[in-house]
Amino acid sequence: MKNLKIMSKMLGGLLVLGILAACSKADNEATPDLSRVPTHIKVDYKATVSQQLLDAATVVVRYVNEDGHTAIEQLTSTTWAKSVIIALPGKAGLNIVPTMKSGVSEGEYILEAKGEMTYNWLENGQLIWTGHTVSTPPMEGVFYASGLSAYLNAIASKCQVARSFTTDYGVNNATITIGTNGDDSTQNTGISDEGATEDNR
Repeated sequence: MKNLKIMSKMLGGLLVLGILAACSKADNEATPDLSRVPTHIKVDYKATVSQQLLDAATVVVRYVNEDGHTAIEQLTSTTWAKSVIIALPGKAGLNIVPTMKSGVSEGEYILEAKGEMTYNWLENGQLIWTGHTVSTPPMEGVFYASGLSAYLNAIASKCQVARSFTTDYGVNNATITIGTNGDDSTQNTGISDEGATEDNR
């Protein structure tokens, strides 16, 4: 029995050491190698909406492309994804914009929309540090047709996120002005990070 207790204590001690070592390794991995200078940021955009949102509205995703300008794509399914590589220093951003269709039938609609932006650091095309995933506030609710317009405007206003990036691994909140024709300087309807959340991957 005494030997069993000793063995239990030894195993417990080894387990604690293993956990500490794992935590230490994770902490080290969370720090970039400052001897490597990132030249680009790889951004993976993602948008998810409900089918009933597509039924009630024309939904487009506005995002910052490789040239640092605004690109616009219409959603034809409930999920959308796009990867771009942006030179540093630079900005990235995503905005989900629904516009109500004409002749929407009466009844209840389940409206959901969420955007994500995952970024990783590259040096001349080589991954040198894993970044984070930034998410828009999740928008979801059940509405009658008569109340759809106001909620669609809320989705366009809140379902957006943006960041700016520097060559020393700096990440800052950003606002990116976008025009409806893809010109990023014509209208003051910006992608911003208000209400967005950021999680370490």
